[in-house]
Amino acid sequence: MAFWSNALSYIIIGLNYFLREASIALIAWIGYRTETEKLEKTTMLTFYVVFLNTAILLLLVNANMTAQPISFGLAGAMSDFNSDWFRLTGNTIRSTMVFNCFYPIMEFGMFFTMRLAFRLMDSCRLNKYETKTKSIQAYINVHCGPNYLMHFKYSSILNIIFVTFMYGFGIPDLYPIAAASFIIIYIIEQSQLYYSYKQPPMYDERLSQSVLSKLMWAPFVGIAFAYWMASSNQLYSNKWLNPITTGSEVFQAQHNMQSVFWKSGWAAPAWPLLLTAIMIQVIIWAGESLIGLVSKFVPCCIIGDMTLDEDIPIYWEGLDENDRHWAIEEEKNSRNALGGLKIMTDDAFEKLKASKEND
Repeated sequence: MAFWSNALSYIIIGLNYFLREASIALIAWIGYRTETEKLEKTTMLTFYVVFLNTAILLLLVNANMTAQPISFGLAGAMSDFNSDWFRLTGNTIRSTMVFNCFYPIMEFGMFFTMRLAFRLMDSCRLNKYETKTKSIQAYINVHCGPNYLMHFKYSSILNIIFVTFMYGFGIPDLYPIAAASFIIIYIIEQSQLYYSYKQPPMYDERLSQSVLSKLMWAPFVGIAFAYWMASSNQLYSNKWLNPITTGSEVFQAQHNMQSVFWKSGWAAPAWPLLLTAIMIQVIIWAGESLIGLVSKFVPCCIIGDMTLDEDIPIYWEGLDENDRHWAIEEEKNSRNALGGLKIMTDDAFEKLKASKEND
């Protein structure tokens, strides 16, 4: 069983890589006006397809919802989060996340080896003054680092967070695995940004804001799935187990969606989770309106424009003596040696010469 679970994990990883490349091709085919907008759409599409493949498809393929008010045509072998689900599907999800944890190290080693091999083919002694290339651009292509694919990093982080929140209540191992994943990603990316990647372009804040807006949904997803697991009686007791007559018969857990509206759905330990999920939804959909309403009736809560007095001196007085002397001599040299070319206005130059060093 463990063999098939691990094999399925590797298949999921391979599909994730394929879907990631397909997302890039689709976004490039659609086309967008700015690079930031293109990266934003690529990040979100990549996250959606990878998360769907990692966390959702495994859940839907095995789900049996014939006992629910709406079945969505799902008639698999598992009607709820039970021992079979955690042994099969849960173990596959955990194995996939463990593999994702160490994948950045494997990816770094693989591409570093490829770059080193190409450089050795170009110059056997890795001498930067020896090359077999015929043009400057060809030489740069061999010896420079890879592009910094920010959208892949964001989509990977989003996938780790959402999968961990989604199943973390039932599979607590996912939390330390996610923490280890973030530590590894941070170390690898910091090292490569300094020593490997090309300098990334200057992006505006839209990509980061888009990612942060999606992260608002992670707590709700986590709390909602935690409530469903906590409200399942068979996970806490053996009194709710119904015998099955044949091996092909699907076990019915007597755990229905409409229990949210019943007294049993608000029993401990599930009701705090359900209340929290409702509060998160209210904050997501009506948070700004609630802040405006509170500010209207409680004006003291309004945060207005504040004038900060940081007691900062003017620019010229903030310079030390060496910088002041350098700026003065640079201006004099420019005006005298370059035919009267002025770097600063006469008024600013006079203020510079009249300024004093600020201790």
